Amino acid sequence: MKFHSPFLLLSGLFLFSFSQTGIVRAQLNEPDPRAIVGDGPVNPELPVVEGVAGGERMSEPLSAQISQHILKLAEGERDKRLKFMAVVIDDVARLCELDPSQQEDLQLAAKGAAERSMKDWHTQAERYFRTRLDGADRDAAKEMLEGMGSVNFGGNRSEEEGESLDVWKDTIKTVLTAEQVNRYEDVLDQRQLDRIEAFTLMSVTTLDSFLRFTPKQKSKINDLVHEATTAYLDDVQRYWGDYFERGMLMSLANAAEENELRAILTEDQYDRLKEETANFDHFWDQKRRLKRAKEKAALRRAEKAEEETYKEQEAAPVKEPVQ
Repeated sequence: MKFHSPFLLLSGLFLFSFSQTGIVRAQLNEPDPRAIVGDGPVNPELPVVEGVAGGERMSEPLSAQISQHILKLAEGERDKRLKFMAVVIDDVARLCELDPSQQEDLQLAAKGAAERSMKDWHTQAERYFRTRLDGADRDAAKEMLEGMGSVNFGGNRSEEEGESLDVWKDTIKTVLTAEQVNRYEDVLDQRQLDRIEAFTLMSVTTLDSFLRFTPKQKSKINDLVHEATTAYLDDVQRYWGDYFERGMLMSLANAAEENELRAILTEDQYDRLKEETANFDHFWDQKRRLKRAKEKAALRRAEKAEEETYKEQEAAPVKEPVQ
């Protein structure tokens, strides 16, 4: 049985309508270039740009020029995200044999998801251009904007962000039948497993050709790399895109702690690995720190829960034995 959610569907239309009317810019504190005319005094309502001349306000003409440039770039970015969501809808339609009504509902929700995914893009674009153009006059700003070229504010896989949002996932579960949802989620889960296995094999094969493992070493490294790939593959692809050089592929082993790697590799192998993957240390240092912090937090929660349980047991009245 299929259930429709008017709220979700209308929210998609609501968001999409915003993109057409310019209300999105107001929500993101982006001044509307059509509302700024001439060389009048500084508008106190213009946003204060952090990190720009001590947080000073930009002049109206310059602010309008930047806003127009961001608006133009946003149109292309939005189109890219909508095209990807069209691919997603086609995928769902073929796998789940959707009827026309279901496809229309998903198309509406896809527009809303693509628009909502633009929020971070707008924030980063505002910060990038306003910081770099602080103090420039109108003519110089125009030349500088034209010379900046294309900047990727959303990461290497930004067009896929809409598919990961709750508004899209909730709509899938609302528009599709339970059987269709299960069928689709099974395919998505298998695709992820296939990606992990393929990436692990590619990484371990590259490591083996560089460090020459024994079969025992290769098996243990495979386990470490598989664990790292399972946890971080999405992060890796957002960070580096779909082009993977040898050092990056081998660096997945560095997701493990130093003592784990040293227990598997010889000293020469360890030094050789570290030297070849040094360019990626900052990424994996951060991931290891975050993992350790999560493990400590989980341990503290477990200890606290255990302490609370002990206190409750101590406070519970002792039951007298039945005579």
